[in-house]
Amino acid sequence: MKLESVGEVIATRTLLLLRDNTAALEVLVLLGKPQAGPDHQYFYCPYQVKGVGEEKMKSVYGIDAFQALQLTLSILGVELEVLNKELGGKLRWDRDDKRGFGFPGFLVSP
Repeated sequence: MKLESVGEVIATRTLLLLRDNTAALEVLVLLGKPQAGPDHQYFYCPYQVKGVGEEKMKSVYGIDAFQALQLTLSILGVELEVLNKELGGKLRWDRDDKRGFGFPGFLVSP
């Protein structure tokens, strides 16, 4: 299923991309409301990372809305970790002094 938008946004998080000799760039994480799939056999939770990378809308599927939401939060953490490595470790969330992003899938590297 191709998404046109994340739909109703239920949560956002602002991250900062630190850049040399210029102001930091805002990176926005958007989390959409879990929705029933077209056949109502599953739920999906749409999300998007805007401001850096491919900015493509994505979704994660689950048996119900809770599972779709839980899996999406974990996958977001992993995707942000990968993106941060691609950006040379310059992505930050100002609420985490351990350089995490506050998502359960994130693994802090030494």
